[in-house]
Amino acid sequence: MNPKQTERIRYFVPIFRQYLESGPREADLEERQSRHESYSGVLSPEGLDRMTELEFGQVISTLWASQMWGKKSYLVGKLIEDNGLPHLVASLKALLWSEEPIPSRYDAFRGAIKGLGPASITEILALVHPAQCGIWNDKARKALGYLGFRETFPALRKYQISGQDYQRFNALLGDIADELARAGISPADLLEVDYFLFEVWKAEERGEGGVHPPPVPPGDEDFDHDELVEKLVATGQWLGFEAEKGKRVAAGAVVDVVWQAAIANLGVVTYVFEVQRRGAIDSLILNLQRAQNNPTVQRLIVVANRSEMDRVQQEIATLPESFRKAVGFMEATEAARAATLLEEVGGIIDKLQLVQSEFAG
Repeated sequence: MNPKQTERIRYFVPIFRQYLESGPREADLEERQSRHESYSGVLSPEGLDRMTELEFGQVISTLWASQMWGKKSYLVGKLIEDNGLPHLVASLKALLWSEEPIPSRYDAFRGAIKGLGPASITEILALVHPAQCGIWNDKARKALGYLGFRETFPALRKYQISGQDYQRFNALLGDIADELARAGISPADLLEVDYFLFEVWKAEERGEGGVHPPPVPPGDEDFDHDELVEKLVATGQWLGFEAEKGKRVAAGAVVDVVWQAAIANLGVVTYVFEVQRRGAIDSLILNLQRAQNNPTVQRLIVVANRSEMDRVQQEIATLPESFRKAVGFMEATEAARAATLLEEVGGIIDKLQLVQSEFAG
């Protein structure tokens, strides 16, 4: 940790101390204790041996990483459909209780299970082993960037990480915990450091963090392809669509994201999303043209930053009108913002308890 990073951490200590003395802190502690009591039994080796679909659903639906999923039963059902409950349970048991090093356990679970991203996997680890494991999510990554770690920890630019990346992340959280202790705040574990990072992120969002990043032309911000795909899936599901990623919609056309909706007994409508970060424009256009051969496809949507959108528009300008009119564009920053807003709405609705979850204990 270099002096500039130490200085940045110290800058946020008074802000974090305000949080520690606030009413929301008490609510967070109650929530954490409730989650610990809930998970300590069901995710113990003995609890996993007898885990039911309902208990699995309770674990997944109460993760912070699942907050933006409006219909959590869809997420849980899809995980069970794609992986099978016995395989999910066996993989969870290996992730949490194997004698292998945590990086190996993380990599094995990530390779074995379809549908759970790094935010969910690391949150499960952190809730069971908070002394050793932190939570790798968007807010933590942004907060570490605000603290000056972007150049010294390149993995912050990624959504998908390896077990070795996760090990370095946990070591970094331990260093931050040590620095907070030297400033008079002693985090109990790495999950507590996550609360600190959340306060850093919130302060920066309010403009109180004092970070002034180099200006980027509006709409040209970089993004992580896989992360944006996950957000588009969750957004579509929140809006009531059957949403999937990596789906084959026509011969030779496997697209990033599909939203589908049934119209009474008449059939389905399909919306196709392709996320373009870098790469050949010709391949993107060919995939969209093949996807259009599916008669249910109503719209082909390219999600990209503004400069990439301009490139795609130039390439399709001479193509048939029927194709050009079928193609729409969405800025990557707007797609990410929509997902964030829906996550906030989901959190508000969950707190109101307007609808009792099907996984309520």
